[in-house]
Amino acid sequence: MIRGISLNRALAALFVIFAFEVSAAKIKVACIGDSITFGYGIADRPNDSYPAQLQKLLDAKQPGKYEVRNFGNSGRGIYLDSMRGREKRGFRWMKEHKAALVWKPDIVISNLGINDCGEYIKEYTGARKRGQFAGDYRDLLRDYKKVNKSVRFYIWTKLSPLAEGQKFYRSPEPFLMQKDLESVAETTDAIGIDMQEPLREVIDEVLAKDKIHPDKRGAKIIAEATLKAMMEPPKVKKYARWDVFNCEYWLCAGQSNMQKGWGEFNATAAEKARVKSEMERLKKVDVYFWDFNTGKTIRLTPQNALDKSAFGVSFAIRRAEQTKKKIYMLYVAAGGAPTESFLSESTMCAVDGNGKPIYPKLAAIATNRRRLDKNRDFPCAWVAREYPRRRGNKSEAYWWPVSKMYDNGVKEIRRRRYPITGVLWYQGESNATTCVKPDVPTPRDYQEETLRAVVDELRGGYGIPFVMIGLPKMNRPWEQYREVQKKVAKEKGAIFVDTFAAGLGDMRDVHPRDKIPFAELAVEAVNRRTQIK
Repeated sequence: MIRGISLNRALAALFVIFAFEVSAAKIKVACIGDSITFGYGIADRPNDSYPAQLQKLLDAKQPGKYEVRNFGNSGRGIYLDSMRGREKRGFRWMKEHKAALVWKPDIVISNLGINDCGEYIKEYTGARKRGQFAGDYRDLLRDYKKVNKSVRFYIWTKLSPLAEGQKFYRSPEPFLMQKDLESVAETTDAIGIDMQEPLREVIDEVLAKDKIHPDKRGAKIIAEATLKAMMEPPKVKKYARWDVFNCEYWLCAGQSNMQKGWGEFNATAAEKARVKSEMERLKKVDVYFWDFNTGKTIRLTPQNALDKSAFGVSFAIRRAEQTKKKIYMLYVAAGGAPTESFLSESTMCAVDGNGKPIYPKLAAIATNRRRLDKNRDFPCAWVAREYPRRRGNKSEAYWWPVSKMYDNGVKEIRRRRYPITGVLWYQGESNATTCVKPDVPTPRDYQEETLRAVVDELRGGYGIPFVMIGLPKMNRPWEQYREVQKKVAKEKGAIFVDTFAAGLGDMRDVHPRDKIPFAELAVEAVNRRTQIK
C-alpha cells in the first residue's frame, strides 16, 4: 500500500513536471532571409538586427512566450539556379536553411526576393521560364511544412525600399515581384507584410551608405512592422458560394462623383422629391452594398442608403428593375482619389517582352513613391496641394497615395473572389488637368497610360464590361481628356458613356446634383453593348 501511494505520488509528480515543460515550451520563430535579416552593417548585430529587436518586442508584450532566431545569410535569394560568383545564391542551399529545418520552427518570417533582381526580369523577356520565382519560393516554404505541419508563414510581399544611388533603385523588378509574392502568400496561407510603407519616408535616414541595408533604427521599424503582422488576427479564407445566376456584382470605383450619396443632394424641394422617389424605388428591389472601408455588406434601405453612392445606387436600382436580380455594389471610391491609387505597383511597372516599361510614366511614379508622397510627382496640382492637408482623413486623402485603393479595396474584392459582373468607373477630374491657373490638360500620353492601365487592372484579366463615365460639361479644359476617354474605351472594348454629348453637367459645379440621368445613360449603354439582360 505504501509502495502504491509512493508510486501514485511519483506518477503525479512526473505529470506535473511534464505539464510544466509543455506549458513552458516557447513558440519558435525563425527569421530567414538575406543581409537585411542577418543585420549586415549594424554595429551591434547580435542585439540590434531586426530579429534581435523582434525578440525584445515580443518579450515586452508576452514575456517568455517566443524564441526568435536569426537565420539570415547575406546575398541570398530565391532562385535555386542563380549563381553569386561561383556559388549558388538560393537560400535553400544554405546551411542556415538546414539549421532552421533542424530546429523545426513554429513560425517562419521570410524577406527574400531583393537579391533576385537582375534575374527576375528574365521571366518577362523569355530568358527564364515564367513562374520559376514563385515556384522556387513555394518549394522553399514546403521544406518547413514537412518538418512542422502546423508552421505559420509571414513573407514580405512588398520588399523594403531602395534609396537613390542603389543599383536597382527605380528598377521595376521589386514591384513586378509583388504579384508573385502575393501569389506565394495566397497558396501557402502565409501572411503578407508590407515593408515599403513603414520605411519609405525615412529611407534616407535609416539606410547605410550602400542605400539598401537599414541601420539600428531601420531594423527596429522592420521589427515593429513584423510584430504588428504577428499580433493581428489572420484573415480567414471564407469563400461563400456566390450566386451568379440571380445576382450581379458591380465594382463601383472612382472619386467624389462616385462617392457622394443622395443625402448630399437633398436640399431644395425639387431635390427632396427626387430623392424620395429614388428611395421608394429602392424599397421594391434587392440592392446590397459592400464597403471597402468596413469590409461589410448591407442590404440598402431608404434609412441607410442616403450616404451611399448616389450614382451607384441609382444604377443598381435600374439594373435590379430590369433584370429582376439582386444587385451587389462593390464600393471602392474616395473623393479626389487619382487613378494611380487604384493601380497595383506591379501593373504600373509592367514590362513588355524586351523588359521595357509598358507604362513608362506610371513606372516612374511607382518606383519613386517617396517623391510622389512628398507631392513632387502628382500631375494634378490640386491633389498635390490637398494631399498633405487632408492626409489621415479616411474619407478622402488617406486613400490617395499610389496603390492605396488597390491594396485596401480592389485586392480585397479579389481575395474574397467576388464574381464581378462589370466595372463602373466614375473618375477623371483628378487626372485630367493641372488644376492651377492657367488650368491646362495633363500630358496626353500620361492620360492614356492611366486609363489603359486602370481598365486592365479593374477587369483583372477578364473580359467583363467596363463602363467609363465620360467627364460632363463644365468650364474646365476637359476636351482632351474626353477624347482620350473615347479613344481608350474603343481600344479596350470598354463602354464609354458620353455625358458631354448628352448635355449633362453643371458649368459651375464639379458635382452634378442630379445623378439619375448619369445612371440611366450607364444602364442604357450596358444594355446596348453587352449580352447582360
